[in-house]
Amino acid sequence: MKEALAIYVHTVGCAKNLVDSEILLGQMGDAVRLVEDGDAADLIIINTCGFIDAAREESIEAVLEAVRLKGERAGRRVAVMGCLSERYREEMRSELPELDGVYGVGEFGALLRDAGLRPGPATQGGPDELELFTRRVLLSPAHSAYLRISDGCDQHCTYCSIPLMRGRMRSRQPDDLLREAEHLVKRGVQEINIIGQEISSYGRDLAGPDIVDLLGRLDGCGAPWLRLLYSHPPLVDERFAAAMAAGRHILPYLDFPVEHVSGHVLSRMARRGDARSLGAQVEMLRMTVPGLILRSSLIVGFPGEREADFEELLDFLRAHPFDRLGVFLWSPEEGTPAINYGEKVPRELAEERRDRIMEEQMARSLEANQRLIGQRDRILVDECEAGASDSLGRSYRDALDIDNSIDLQGRFRPGEFVDVEYVDALEYDLIARPV
Repeated sequence: MKEALAIYVHTVGCAKNLVDSEILLGQMGDAVRLVEDGDAADLIIINTCGFIDAAREESIEAVLEAVRLKGERAGRRVAVMGCLSERYREEMRSELPELDGVYGVGEFGALLRDAGLRPGPATQGGPDELELFTRRVLLSPAHSAYLRISDGCDQHCTYCSIPLMRGRMRSRQPDDLLREAEHLVKRGVQEINIIGQEISSYGRDLAGPDIVDLLGRLDGCGAPWLRLLYSHPPLVDERFAAAMAAGRHILPYLDFPVEHVSGHVLSRMARRGDARSLGAQVEMLRMTVPGLILRSSLIVGFPGEREADFEELLDFLRAHPFDRLGVFLWSPEEGTPAINYGEKVPRELAEERRDRIMEEQMARSLEANQRLIGQRDRILVDECEAGASDSLGRSYRDALDIDNSIDLQGRFRPGEFVDVEYVDALEYDLIARPV
């Protein structure tokens, strides 16, 4: 019997990219065995991200490390796939001739054929697309998986290169999504994270069910937790909020990336809204969805961001604080309109603005966590390392890998729900004991 090919997959970037890696491994089946590092691999696959400078740099560093490892053992191969190679395919082939293959987004079949592996029958967008998703090998913890309801984006924000890499938005069929969610539950998944480049536009290309209809169907899939990630604020309305509030298993948690609140900056970003309209949305959401946790992200240092715009942003955050917040420096993306904008903000000033926001957010987070001391909650255990006396978990307030964690006294099984009492708090983490 032929020995299985040892495969190492390094995924850079977001959860949408992780799903692509999972699909690829699922198509490989029993012909491969997954290893934990490139040193042990016959084939190293780097699934790249090209979204911002930091992700591109991480992708290139991972590719160069894989090329170095290739030189250490005869016969070892290196393949590159994903968003960065989608945009810079020829450049990567030219500058890195050591690569054995360069593939764009979703080119699973070509990669598998070139690796000497027989590709599965399904293709993205084809009649058997569901098979791609149900056969995937989960790279997230076994109890928390991602449900990618769409790919691509139609928003065309002036700073964003996603449409150049992922194309226009393509929604998956609702029947397939419900079947995939039910399949994940049968595999033991307790938390399903609903993702897309932005989920709010789901169904607009199908002339059928929209995101609210889909949420109503997914609420009955059997998963205890359904978490909503990556919404587009202008499309989050009262009907969307009411669907969240009505869901039995839809968590009161929403990723709501406003990016900025100044009408001047948002206009240059080709995004709708201003501080007044966004503030009204935040208040509507909090009034409609009891206990709502709002996560947001901001971009500072965008070309033309004036001091008055930044002060308006600070005032907004004080009046309408977010529970979870990430702040990014504007990254010039080739092929986007914003790269040609004048009035560039010096990087040092942009960093200073980011730090000012995060300093206030840290104090805000500590205060919120301290208010939880003495309260009881139900949390999901994520991990418990061998020999450790404590476990790590999360409440509904926190998404996997991006938000806070809870240090739980005692050993518990990953995927187990535990009733706890909070006994201490840090800026971004809590300490709890079982009750």
